[in-house]
Amino acid sequence: DHRDLHSFPTRRSSDLKYQNGYEKEGCGELVGGTGGLKNLGNTCFMNSVIQCLSNTALLVDYLLSDEYTNDINTTNSSMKGSLIKAFATVIKGLWKPAGRIVDPSSLKGAVQRFAPRFSGYNQEDSQEFLRYLLEGLHEDVNRVAVKPTPINTEIDSNISVGEQSMEAWKRYIRRDDSKLVDIFVGQLKSTLRCSTCDFESVTFEAFWDLSLPIPSRTGEVSLNECLEAFTKEEVMDGDEMPTCERCKTRRRCTKFYSLYKLPKVLVIHLKRFSPTERFRSKLGTTVTFPLTALDVAKFSDSPSRSTYSCYAVSNHSGTLYSGHYTAYARNPKTSEWNFFNDSRVSKSSSGSVISNEAYLLFFQLLS
Repeated sequence: DHRDLHSFPTRRSSDLKYQNGYEKEGCGELVGGTGGLKNLGNTCFMNSVIQCLSNTALLVDYLLSDEYTNDINTTNSSMKGSLIKAFATVIKGLWKPAGRIVDPSSLKGAVQRFAPRFSGYNQEDSQEFLRYLLEGLHEDVNRVAVKPTPINTEIDSNISVGEQSMEAWKRYIRRDDSKLVDIFVGQLKSTLRCSTCDFESVTFEAFWDLSLPIPSRTGEVSLNECLEAFTKEEVMDGDEMPTCERCKTRRRCTKFYSLYKLPKVLVIHLKRFSPTERFRSKLGTTVTFPLTALDVAKFSDSPSRSTYSCYAVSNHSGTLYSGHYTAYARNPKTSEWNFFNDSRVSKSSSGSVISNEAYLLFFQLLS
């Protein structure tokens, strides 16, 4: 990355505190999960995402225990398990007690075989990388050995909303069912309400992360305001008018989203880059959020618990064309926050986590 060569002073060998990317605790013990990652040339986007995932307790337990080896899908996964094996090797390296600098070359090779768009050494978007990586890891351990044809018929609108949700979820997991789905996938409910007769029809879709608009260009907004912007009613009129099931004709409707099935790990993508403007620009707004008790109940129709705590953030600094990615993450074993900047790892405080560079936010559902 453009900043790596210049802006960091050389460390003296006597500076033992963070030598070799690990931290020495007061008692001389070396903490797992604090290894750094070598930058292979513009791969900070990948390193930032890996460190966020390396602090995702449910995923780390699955990999470190080798439980994943029982789930490897050799029938319809294009990678036949090679991607998750390469990923597990990197995570194990980062979790060795003597935190070291791990070389993720073999993982990068596996990722670009699965998703050729990540070949070469261009700066990429960490959210796109996360989506492709999770999809590839999921395919490698998909419990569905033979994928049935998708069912595309409408779900009966006469059954209850809860039953419609369950039917939509069943249709999803008959093709995609894995430990990754258990951890990361939730379900969005989209409601269409007829302005004439108030009839509501609902549809459900699975999501791996939520892309939220930032409703202000400058200053500070709360994550709640971003969720409000995401779930607010949108009027469908004119050419967009849908057909109302009850009126049997096209009607002006409102459409709105709510969270229905809440995932164990909620990943939120803050839409800092505007793709529609002629000159794509980056929003430098600070989005504030509670680190320990984000309650999404008001945006959710789910009867289950709805409070999350933040444990990792992927940051983007700089501009769209010359930027750098880093990560903050809370170690699931020590509960201490660390700052990950490629091969360099240092202790951090929770106070540093909220900034105008936060790009991907990782939350774990509190049990």
